[in-house]
Amino acid sequence: MSILLFSTKVSWAQELEFVDLGVVEGEFNRYNRTLTWTSQGTDSLSIRLWSNSEDLSFEPIKRPIAGGEEVEIPISIALPDKAGDYEYELRVLDENDLVLHGFQMSFKVLQSELDVFKAYRNVHFPFRAKEEVFNLRSAKRGDTLTAVFDVYNLGGRDIKARELLAGDSIKVSFPTNEVAHNTFSKMRIEFITNDQSELGFEKRAIKVYDRQRLVTVLPVQYTLLPKPAGSVNGPKLSTSLINHDFKVVKEGQAKEVTVALANNGGAALMIEKIESSCECLSFNEIDQIDPGTSQSLRVKFNAEGRDGLERKTIAIFSNDPQKPVLVLTFRAHVK
Repeated sequence: MSILLFSTKVSWAQELEFVDLGVVEGEFNRYNRTLTWTSQGTDSLSIRLWSNSEDLSFEPIKRPIAGGEEVEIPISIALPDKAGDYEYELRVLDENDLVLHGFQMSFKVLQSELDVFKAYRNVHFPFRAKEEVFNLRSAKRGDTLTAVFDVYNLGGRDIKARELLAGDSIKVSFPTNEVAHNTFSKMRIEFITNDQSELGFEKRAIKVYDRQRLVTVLPVQYTLLPKPAGSVNGPKLSTSLINHDFKVVKEGQAKEVTVALANNGGAALMIEKIESSCECLSFNEIDQIDPGTSQSLRVKFNAEGRDGLERKTIAIFSNDPQKPVLVLTFRAHVK
């Protein structure tokens, strides 16, 4: 009896690899990515790539692959027009068409009118939101500013939401223990103020941590008002003007106006802060106005580097219980 012996080169088959591409931006026509595969054999071999869809394209690999070599495979997917969940398969085959490795790729396309990449276009990685800045609006010193925002997690992983820290006075929380990848959630931001908190309009970058790991940086803005005086016959701020027009101002020229600030109340009026909306609008400092007296606020508009119609404001923060913030408006036509 004769025995026939066949010698074959062994290729090492590998398991299927699942690749979650997440939510793909609908405004682009193609999605590009590079996949990585490592040969598990010891011998050099030739490979070819196969896909189950013409929408998934790639460049053929024409050179031999050494044993243990890592191969980068650039791919390009023509994005579908319709909303839904999509899957594509890419196989790495040897010269005998044995499957060495498989990539199973999936992603989601949303309806164009609900597309998270259009309505939620502002990136605060790993979140997307409608807001460029998270506005906590206004409150009085000593209060807690609170607001809730819709965000979409596109960071590629679930976030342990209950463990997030943002400082002693800032709290960022979610209604669930985890914010899953590719899902919406409600993000609550709370800012606890005290008597030392900075008055006026503030815009801050809040760093949010999961233990020691930085999760995100959130741009937050708010306006903090003075705490009103407790006396019934307290201070009362009044002014000689609310709006002022400097009219035509030549570029580079400066104009000044004097505003009378009076205290018509029965207690000392404490000016806690005066805030200008532009460096081009300057003023002198005033700390206190006694009952029945007034002081002059000298406001100067500098037209250096300005052009066209200008509208700037000055906000006066005081302990007036009825009007803790008084806003003065100044206009000019620079030419």
